[in-house]
Amino acid sequence: MESSRHIIRRLHEEHEATLALWARVEQSLASGKPDPALLRQAAAALEQEVTRHFEFEEKVLFPRLEAAGEGDIAGLLTEEHAAIRSAAMRFSEALKAGTEIKSGALELAERLMSHIQKEEMSLLPALDDLLDEAADQELTEAYLT
Repeated sequence: MESSRHIIRRLHEEHEATLALWARVEQSLASGKPDPALLRQAAAALEQEVTRHFEFEEKVLFPRLEAAGEGDIAGLLTEEHAAIRSAAMRFSEALKAGTEIKSGALELAERLMSHIQKEEMSLLPALDDLLDEAADQELTEAYLT
């Protein structure tokens, strides 16, 4: 997404990295010989995604959207965060236990990809309309610290 807002570009870059990583996970699983190092990398990245990224959106961005009358999208994305967190926990537990992970990983990849698509098409454009330069600076600093 093209935007002059730093926070939007940062979130977009993280979305792209997540999509690329989980596309590689899907390819690895489809090959029939999943790459254990890639799966561990995906689990570690997922930890960052469902903690830092989701929490920032829920605690900082979504309240701004709600205040601007965009509560419906904030509510939908929050519900999806909960579903992704649950799928991520099942994936991580299966990976640690050494049990079958393919179906859980594919479910998680699908949920992540769908969710990112929604954020790219609704959340980021709404923020682009909502934020001024000062708010962008404040949010970017808050996210990066």
